[in-house]
Amino acid sequence: MDEVTLKKIILLMMERDALDNFIFEQTFQKKIISKFKNLSKNQPVVIKIIGMEGEIMPSTIGRYTGMDKSSLTRMVDDLERKGLVFRKTDPEDRRKVLVSLTEKGLECYNYSNQILDELLKLVDEKDIEDYVQSLETMVRILRKAVSQQIR
Repeated sequence: MDEVTLKKIILLMMERDALDNFIFEQTFQKKIISKFKNLSKNQPVVIKIIGMEGEIMPSTIGRYTGMDKSSLTRMVDDLERKGLVFRKTDPEDRRKVLVSLTEKGLECYNYSNQILDELLKLVDEKDIEDYVQSLETMVRILRKAVSQQIR
């Protein structure tokens, strides 16, 4: 890869991260935390993931968030104490634990959907389709890079 292309990739990635931070941390998370006062910075994202999946293993949450097992366990413990999630044993494999939202957790999840709907109304359907395709491409490329690093 030539230097100009590499520079363009790096600058676009940095700008994407800055914009993502503004939209999701400064807008999305801030609104949720202002309504659900006792949530930490990353908890709205975890609630969103659990809500989308319905029931989910903590390791899957870790894959989506990049959190290590001990941090994730502490977060799920905290969300459980706050009455937002509950754990149960997987009926198909008693060694596995599944995490789900409580009624209060569902309220937070539904509120987060309202906020995202408001944000997505700012762009048209074609932009959304392009964005989803771009995300799929980025994830595919990053997965390749990660798998090459492991070898």
